[in-house]
Amino acid sequence: MTYRKRGSLVGIRYKMKDFDELMTVVGNHGPYQRWILGVFVMPTSFFIGVTVNLLLFQVEVPKHWCHVPGIENTSLSAEEWKNLTIPRESGEFSSCSRYKVEWQHDGAFVINNITQGCDQGWDHDKSEFEETMATTNEWFCEREDYTNHVYSLTSAGNTIGTIILPVIADRYIGRRLMFFVVLAVHAIFTLPVAWTTNYGLLLSLKFFAGLAFETVNMMSYITGIEFLAPERRNTGCLLTFLGWTFGTCLTSLIAWLIPDWRYLAMISCLPATCGFLYWRYLPESPRFLLSKGKISECATVLLQIAKKNKKTGVSRAQLEAELSILWSRQEKEVSLLEALRYPKLRVRMLMLFVMSGCLFLTYNVVFLGVTVLSSNFFLSHFVLSISELPSNGLGWVWTHYLGRRFTCIATFLSTGAFCVAATFCLEDKWAMLAIASCIRLFSTQLIYIATMQSAEIFPTPIRSTAFAWMVVCGLGAAIATPYILHSGFGDAFPYWFLSALMLLCATLGAFLPETIGLPLPQTFRDSEELGKGRPLTTWIHHWNHHKYVPASPEEPNNQELRSFQ
Repeated sequence: MTYRKRGSLVGIRYKMKDFDELMTVVGNHGPYQRWILGVFVMPTSFFIGVTVNLLLFQVEVPKHWCHVPGIENTSLSAEEWKNLTIPRESGEFSSCSRYKVEWQHDGAFVINNITQGCDQGWDHDKSEFEETMATTNEWFCEREDYTNHVYSLTSAGNTIGTIILPVIADRYIGRRLMFFVVLAVHAIFTLPVAWTTNYGLLLSLKFFAGLAFETVNMMSYITGIEFLAPERRNTGCLLTFLGWTFGTCLTSLIAWLIPDWRYLAMISCLPATCGFLYWRYLPESPRFLLSKGKISECATVLLQIAKKNKKTGVSRAQLEAELSILWSRQEKEVSLLEALRYPKLRVRMLMLFVMSGCLFLTYNVVFLGVTVLSSNFFLSHFVLSISELPSNGLGWVWTHYLGRRFTCIATFLSTGAFCVAATFCLEDKWAMLAIASCIRLFSTQLIYIATMQSAEIFPTPIRSTAFAWMVVCGLGAAIATPYILHSGFGDAFPYWFLSALMLLCATLGAFLPETIGLPLPQTFRDSEELGKGRPLTTWIHHWNHHKYVPASPEEPNNQELRSFQ
């Protein structure tokens, strides 16, 4: 057996049950884990929140109208000149037409009641934005969709990058190197955008820059989670979401202080550049190294963890011997398709994909379907961002104390109930705003829960890939958002539709295993047997999960260490 006294390991005689048990030897909750969370995971999520949301302010289209030359020859104010020369359409100044102005030899002018196009360019409202992509390039009227194309191509790049890059990380280069690759991709393809005038080139640059968005977030989160003890993974997820939320809030302030899209584009490159400061200090995930059979490199990282956590008596020989045994138990195939060979795992994977699509769709329908403080774009963005903070705290409390499965089911049902309530409040602006805020809060909490469940259900060899496909399913489902909002079936239809989806997801969530307190699955077999000994009909939570320890898959003559005394 193994003995520990005052943090030292005297000897290892029996084989470890799993990698999480080996992590207890080098320390799975100590200074090293606090460094990973506080210095790497949370700051990275913070800067990703800033980078991604700055794009929203770059592609905003402010109010605009035709430029009519000649005001300098009059004593009129800009507002008076606009009232004289710009026709109104539905109570608003026209964006694409102006009255014809004829100048006399004596300096007088005549305004004809004849409209013409904006042949002299445009002026725009500068009360919020000095310049955006649309105002600089005059993407108005017949070119008004150009801004949407920029955003769509960026999102397309994000989707394709999420499909391809995590697979490369899982199968070939690892989490660490992929993290730096996507940082470089973002910086290289974003910086030239500020000086690009060719529309085709700009679209290409935004597409390739978009490849990095979700992958860099994924690499930092998964890397951090794989260093943590089972009971601390909830905290890791919380800090990730808090970093993102604070980052999105700061974006509003940055854009308000610097309302010029060129400077915002350059600022969005700074986090990616600063990310390379981690190059010397960020290790590769030891779980990934083990999954690829890199025993010596994995032992080196574990020794670094032991040193930082002040765990003495841990030798390379002992670690490599244990790692070799764990490696011998692993499947060597790392394709996502390998999961299809395992009945329970493939069903759980399908359920998580469906749930991801439904919750992303819900989030986007509420985000785009309800306008908050439309008179101030910066304040509106800040309010919507800060409203996610309660969901982060609630997500942590619920999943930590009430369990993952119960929280998943309860949150889907709560979201569905508020969707039903929304159908009765469509005529009451403030009641609808309150209901929509609750839906947004719970849908954000659902993203938090799904993120945690995916990390705890999928095995190490495909953890990044499977999580990536969850995001892809969500992004794909979000494409349907405008069609649901403008279906023609009435204003209540989107909310009845969402309530049905929430009921479906709550039902699916009931069949997911409760993972609170369990080790991260290292192999496909671990994932397949996840939840064994934990009945679906039993509510497992913080106060009783220790009573449902999974049975050992090992033979009696290969007794595992369940704890270190």
